[in-house]
Amino acid sequence: MKRYRDIVILVTFAVVAGGALSGVYGMTREKIAAAAKLERTNALKAVLPTLSGEAQEVVLEHNGLKIPAILDGAKEAFQGAVLELETKKGYSGTIKFMVGVGKDRRVTGLYILAQNETPGLGTKAKDKAWWGQFLGKGQDNFKFKVKKDGGDADAITAATITSRAITDQTDIGLTALAAHLEKR
Repeated sequence: MKRYRDIVILVTFAVVAGGALSGVYGMTREKIAAAAKLERTNALKAVLPTLSGEAQEVVLEHNGLKIPAILDGAKEAFQGAVLELETKKGYSGTIKFMVGVGKDRRVTGLYILAQNETPGLGTKAKDKAWWGQFLGKGQDNFKFKVKKDGGDADAITAATITSRAITDQTDIGLTALAAHLEKR
């Protein structure tokens, strides 16, 4: 009989806890969505301050990959782009970030949206002290690979995997953008 009582108590506790968690989620869902939207807006402004209200969302396709992007400027007058990049090759999994690209096809900014990298190591990718090396660089004057792989990018000390993931994905994004612009 005691065994059944323990099971009933455990099931009751699980139902109450699940209901409470569901209730809290329901109350905070809109606030979380608003905060995510605000962060995305701030990221867009940070990586490409010249982004106009007439920019259009597109999907760039490259070697089977689909890369969300925001292109600014009419067909003949490219003014810039924001690439919304994601890589699963981070040390601790997925890294989502934005890269701004000016009309000269050079990087104008980088903003990490989501990552689970090692605190104090891979998280340094968020610091301009690291990603600032990409500012003003394009594929014509910079190899977006870490130096260990024959590129020009300095890796974050003790976080080469994170550095490699971001630089490689940035290179893929810039290549996809260039291919898309050539087709226009």
